[in-house]
Amino acid sequence: MNQRQLAVILLACVLAACGTPLENAANTFKEQVRLGDPDAQQTYSDNLELFESAEALTIWVDALENADSPQVQRWAATLIGNIGDPSALPALAAAMSGNRAVRDAAVDAIAGFDAADAADAYAMALREGSRDALAPALAALARMGADAGSAVDAIAETAAASEALIASTAVNTLADIGTDEAAMALAALATNTDLDMGRRSSAIQSLQRIDSEAAAAALAEVSTALAEEEGADELRETLS
Repeated sequence: MNQRQLAVILLACVLAACGTPLENAANTFKEQVRLGDPDAQQTYSDNLELFESAEALTIWVDALENADSPQVQRWAATLIGNIGDPSALPALAAAMSGNRAVRDAAVDAIAGFDAADAADAYAMALREGSRDALAPALAALARMGADAGSAVDAIAETAAASEALIASTAVNTLADIGTDEAAMALAALATNTDLDMGRRSSAIQSLQRIDSEAAAAALAEVSTALAEEEGADELRETLS
């Protein structure tokens, strides 16, 4: 028996004297994961019902937010997703600003929720997360298509305020969503004189990708606005 396995056994013995069966199993599992113990998978399998119970949610949210091991955080994100309680979505959205492996697990966990709740969580990551959270959130929203409609405002804010590469991704995401609200958001970006020409041109091109009456009407409004704007020759060419 190596020292790592001995440490896990000793910890389990200590915890057994003072915790509930769920707490004991969860703490043993977290320590196994932290140490890279191959027995962690068996502990998970043996306690699957406990680990994915509503009572376990607070344990995994705490682990996601406070564990010093990315491996433990990644497992916590996955288990939170399996439990499926929307109250944990803010914690998952915040985790999208962390370690890449944790971020990927959080993105996948959020994707398993109801579409409206998931879109709101990704929007939260756009508004409150780090730069590292932006691209994964936008990619997830683009995959959702029209189901991500509630995130349009957050995506438009990202398109207006972020650096060029992220802004371009956000603009394309609006086209992927393709709702009437997304078309109006693109039109607003295209006619926003506070933005650079490249960003506005990209918004026009993305608006042209949406095949709907609302998008056609929005394009007409953009054309009218640009006809009256001085120095907008480059943008008018994009419309032709």
